[in-house]
Parts: sequence; structure tokens; C-alpha cells
Amino acid sequence: MNNILVDTNVLIYAFDETSDFYKKAAELLQKEELNLFVTTKNISEFFAVCSKLKLDFSKTFGFYQDLKNNIEILKPSDQSLTHFEMLIQKYLPKGNQVYDIEIASMMLANDIKRIATVNTKDFINVTEIEIVDLSNK
Repeated sequence: MNNILVDTNVLIYAFDETSDFYKKAAELLQKEELNLFVTTKNISEFFAVCSKLKLDFSKTFGFYQDLKNNIEILKPSDQSLTHFEMLIQKYLPKGNQVYDIEIASMMLANDIKRIATVNTKDFINVTEIEIVDLSNK
């Protein structure tokens, strides 16, 4: 199956043409053979990071609109909440790790097992999903 969730850092790198990971991130978003997904959590994190970096809002919003038109956005559900509760108890995440667990729970609720990321440490212990590491390809 070609389903893959795109992590927030990949969105940031695909948006920021000066990033060392821009090419890899942009290429991933353009692969027609992949069914790409993001979560509402990824989108809120994307806007949070872009605002902290003081990136132009109209460009940020335009990039978001392109995402919205081309990538399926997963939303929390009763099923993802059940996965979230299980993962929280299993992994006992601290601080911002909770957000990564929320992303993983939405993936699992939608039967998506792979996540493309540069920050592999964010998901390295979550055995229920597979990491596609863009930092070394």
C-alpha cells in the first residue's frame, strides 16, 4: 500500500526553499504513486512553526491551500481517541511527545502505517508505525 503520512517537518522543509531538506521534501509531495496524508495536528504545527519563523502569512496560507487541495487531511475521531489512549498508556510520552502520539493515533485509526519525517527520534519508539527517514535518502 502506498499510503504515507507527511510529518510537519517535511511540510516546513517543502515550503522553505532554503532548507537542506527542501529537495527531498518537495519531491515526496510530488510523487504521484503515493497516497499522501496529513493530520489536523500537522497543519496546526505547520502554522505555529511558520509564525515563529516570521514567514510571510499569505505564502504560508497559500501553501496550506495547496496541501488542502492535494493531500487528504485526517481529523481526530472516536477511533483515534481510543488509539491515543492506548499509546499514551504504553509509551508515557513527555511534553511535545504527546503531539507525536496524537499524530500516530490518527494514522492508526485510518490504517496508515508509514510516516515520512526528518525527525525520526519523534517516532522511533512507536512500534505500531514505520518511519520513512528523509534525512538520509
